[in-house]
Amino acid sequence: MDNFKVDLYIRVSTERQANEGDSLDEQENELRKFCDYRGYKIHQVYIERGKSGGNTNRPEYQRLVKDIQAKKVNAVVVKKLDRLSRSLLDFESLMKTMQEKEIEFISLKESFDTTTAMGKAMLRVALVFAQLEREQTSERLVDVMEYRASQGMYNGGHRPFGYTNVDKQITPHKREKEIVVLMFDKYIETKSTIQTARFLNDTGYRDRDNKLFDNRKIHRIIQNSVYTGKVIWNGKLHDGLHQPIISEAKFNQVQKIIEESNYKVRPNQVQGLLKKLLFCGSCGSYMTPSHSLNRMKNKFYYYRCRSTCNPEKGQHNCTIKNAPFALVDNRVKEILLELSQETQFKLLENRILKHNQSVEREEQSMQKEKLLLENELESVREKKDKYLDSLISSQFLSKERERINQKIGELELEEKQIKARIYKLEFNICEVLDTVIDVSLLKKRLISFKTNHESYTFDHLQEYLVSMVEKIIYHKDRLLIYFKLLPWELEFELNKD
Repeated sequence: MDNFKVDLYIRVSTERQANEGDSLDEQENELRKFCDYRGYKIHQVYIERGKSGGNTNRPEYQRLVKDIQAKKVNAVVVKKLDRLSRSLLDFESLMKTMQEKEIEFISLKESFDTTTAMGKAMLRVALVFAQLEREQTSERLVDVMEYRASQGMYNGGHRPFGYTNVDKQITPHKREKEIVVLMFDKYIETKSTIQTARFLNDTGYRDRDNKLFDNRKIHRIIQNSVYTGKVIWNGKLHDGLHQPIISEAKFNQVQKIIEESNYKVRPNQVQGLLKKLLFCGSCGSYMTPSHSLNRMKNKFYYYRCRSTCNPEKGQHNCTIKNAPFALVDNRVKEILLELSQETQFKLLENRILKHNQSVEREEQSMQKEKLLLENELESVREKKDKYLDSLISSQFLSKERERINQKIGELELEEKQIKARIYKLEFNICEVLDTVIDVSLLKKRLISFKTNHESYTFDHLQEYLVSMVEKIIYHKDRLLIYFKLLPWELEFELNKD
């Protein structure tokens, strides 16, 4: 075993532990004796002073991980598992990396030794419990959310238009509330989401993002029970703690009008491939499948801008009005085939890689800021612990004790403030990472279309487009396509020639 190289990892969480009990020297001596007995060659000894095992933000631990990733050693040796990590889930993650790199793990106290069959079996048992812990955590979270909803508490997520967040609960937003009330009243009067949207837009009202209202957005709002003071969770309605904006009588009146309205698809209704995906580039309304008869009494199919459907005199200024089925549908299919070609996709891939690199740089910068805050937090906690220890172990006059308690209070406040900054930073990091584009998934989907599109039925083709595309904006000379996996739109000429 002369060529069997190992890293030793030693940790204590406080200075007192460093000098008493399970000290650094005591741990190192035991590990060195074990290595001498086994004939292992020690590559590095990583000593972590005054660091908690509750997370992985430890400098020596990170150096150890780099050794593992670089396959510089054959095994990692610790005295006890909790020296390496107090989190079973962090331990599981590290074990996965070590298994991928074919690096063994040895813990003297727990008899984890993956160089032996029994040690490997023990490790598998530990990882089973890690999986159990993760599943139970998920179940507990679901139970908590279910309980919160049953008590009428808001569970977060997208804030409904008309409300604002206060102390993790929703309360009516003064300006938005007025718009919601007006929206319900106008719909009862007109029995039309299109006319309601037109009235709001013409009157100067806008949504939260200062955008025009459209009939789909209004349809979603007037069907949402949250405005009657209800909380919706898992398809169930609960009486909420938040203030209602609309009375149940008015809400039920609106639902009855919707039910009686002709929203269902008629048997002879034209089914366009880009239905609910195509929008007018002139006025922003969505374009609906339609048809008419030409002079030869043959049907001519086209997408019609909804702003021209049953227009009120002088109420629309759309310059596009309609677009031929064949022209737009065929061009969209051509574009998908073009993007699946290696030369065309390479251009898109380069742009995606630059975007992901920018996201990675931003995330790394935020991680550095987070590490500095965590070090600052650890320093504050150590100071607070020293003051607490002094109160227990020393005799002070009442004024001295008062000053020490005051100092502890200041440190506790500082600790809370740093924690809040860390939580906010963690949230921002998650948001940034959500913008990473999965280039392999996009390529896989485009190649799938290229391979299978000729065998697709109309329904399959439409399902594929809905899964890939957020919306398509039609102009007389070009198309703007917003793909769900991309944060920017792609522009294509309508007539390829």
